[in-house]
Amino acid sequence: MMNPFLPFSSNKRRGRRRSVDYSLDAEVPSSSSSRRRQAWWYRPLVLLVGFAAVWIGGTFFVAQAREHWLYHLDELSLKRIPVVRDGVLTDDEIRRIAGVSLGRNILTVDLFQVRQRLLRHPRLAEARVRLDFPDQLNLEIRERIPIARALLPPVAGVEAFYLLDEEGHVILPFQPGRAPVDIIESEASLPLLTGVHVESFNAGSAVDDERVRAALRLLNWFDGSELAGQTDLVSLDVGQPGSLVALTSQGAQITFGLDDFERQLRDWRSVQERANTLNKAIASLDLSVRQNAPLRWQGSNAPPAKISTPKTSKPKRKPVHQHV
Repeated sequence: MMNPFLPFSSNKRRGRRRSVDYSLDAEVPSSSSSRRRQAWWYRPLVLLVGFAAVWIGGTFFVAQAREHWLYHLDELSLKRIPVVRDGVLTDDEIRRIAGVSLGRNILTVDLFQVRQRLLRHPRLAEARVRLDFPDQLNLEIRERIPIARALLPPVAGVEAFYLLDEEGHVILPFQPGRAPVDIIESEASLPLLTGVHVESFNAGSAVDDERVRAALRLLNWFDGSELAGQTDLVSLDVGQPGSLVALTSQGAQITFGLDDFERQLRDWRSVQERANTLNKAIASLDLSVRQNAPLRWQGSNAPPAKISTPKTSKPKRKPVHQHV
């Protein structure tokens, strides 16, 4: 007989509870949307790897084809490198400076680098480089023309000379045997600038010293004047503040100011004409004084005379070098 006070229970209910417990312990499978979120980077990665492989392979193929076929075509090898020049450097020297030789494939010539190599040479002012396919490289060169020498203070008892063109660019002189003898001798006889500062000189660059630049302007004006046919400027002292002291081939000492060289050379020519009339020679003349320039004749111990010079026609300017 069943006890009415015992709680109700049955085997069937207990089995049902166990089945519910089992269903709660089971794992829930992942959905397809979560799989798509986890693999979003897969396709771009595959495309990137494929593109890199194609690019690397194509680059390698092109490089090999260029090296083993295109660059070795005899039809594209340099057979002529004509040089147009206006100075003393030889054609072979200019080709050596350019770094290009016959037989080189024309497709390997970098025109920018060739021009930069040429312009780094202190004597070259301008360079033009042009390719004429299939086998010619043209070089057109304009050289700097020195008009003066510069004597630097001696270092360890050794004197150093530099050359200067009309724009003040510093040029190294030729070593014996590197140029014709007459060229070396003519450059060694250029007017000498003394009293310059060592720190203002750097081969290949322009001098920034105002007195040196003024001396070069004076030489340009002098070369275009009528005085150039009567005497030469042997040296110019640029070490005096506010003036230039020139020594001529006739032994005269001429003092110039730093500007208005047209007026000063005109006054000098007037004094020289008077010296020719009196059969005298100038010992010293200070042209930096605008009115009544002090003058001393050679062989005279008298104090400098005061010379007033009339105005005359303007001297001719030195011709400008034409560009190639």
